[in-house]
Amino acid sequence: MTPKTFRPQSDAVKRGRGMIRRIAIAIPARNEASNLSACLNAIAAAASHAGEQGVSVAVLANNCDDGTVALLESLDLAPRLALQIIEAHLPPERANAGWARRLAFDAAALNLHSEGDLLFSTDADTVVRVDWLARTKAYFDAGYDAVAGLAQLNPGELRTLPHYHRARLAAVRRYDHAVGYLKAARDLSEPWPRHFYEGGASMALTWAAYAAIGGAPTPSVGEDKALFDAVRSIGGRVRHPVDVRVVTSSRLNGRACGGTSDTLAMWGRLAETDVIPGVQTITEHLDIRGAEARKLTFADLPAEIARARALVRLARQSQDLLAVG
Repeated sequence: MTPKTFRPQSDAVKRGRGMIRRIAIAIPARNEASNLSACLNAIAAAASHAGEQGVSVAVLANNCDDGTVALLESLDLAPRLALQIIEAHLPPERANAGWARRLAFDAAALNLHSEGDLLFSTDADTVVRVDWLARTKAYFDAGYDAVAGLAQLNPGELRTLPHYHRARLAAVRRYDHAVGYLKAARDLSEPWPRHFYEGGASMALTWAAYAAIGGAPTPSVGEDKALFDAVRSIGGRVRHPVDVRVVTSSRLNGRACGGTSDTLAMWGRLAETDVIPGVQTITEHLDIRGAEARKLTFADLPAEIARARALVRLARQSQDLLAVG
């Protein structure tokens, strides 16, 4: 299955844009009977919008006991989607997000044959925008080998969270946005606007890239970022566009240990004085010399946001983002 040598998409673009590409989508699902109908109908709408017929979707129903398989069997999505249902009972050592994603990817990849064919993945609790497929395909036509879409939390579910929880999430989002602008200036591999999110809710890569990395990595946590790291390791180009978007659940009781739900729940439990895991200071983000890295708490965020925004204003005024450090 693996191509003899990996040829970046930029080579394919030189040979001609808009090539015919098969599309396959991988979805790992564990006890997602309440979400899969919305997820798959949104994908079907995106396929129609993109002018695609018979997009193949492989759903790996792993260790389910809530009627997920029965729900999948009841759906009629033809001719927009060709639905493949794989029921799996993973042993404890493999019952994690990494292996579930890998097996879903492998099943979906069996429907692809050419180097330029496209392999997507999303989550069962996610609803893609109607232009998800069309916009992602455009970035492959522009020469990228993988595309990391942007996930937004479901606003209806967010409104059910306590006020202090929503305020903390909003502060982290404002800070990340400012930091993203500054980080992008030091990473010239892709143009602004861009983001730095790499999550399972919106991932896509060429069949050639997937074959060249030997399949999806299988860490128990962080399998999404590991996939993009693997693509970069073979010289593939990854794009992080802000116009490829999905809406994902903001539930606090997730299916994958260490996933988005666990992170959201943890941030809600933390007090103002507790360190925020996974949120770095400006110093750590930009490696500013002469300053010491420190741990951020929610009480620190307002000052850190102000600092980040001040650096953004300075960078925009000077037109030299590399000068901020």
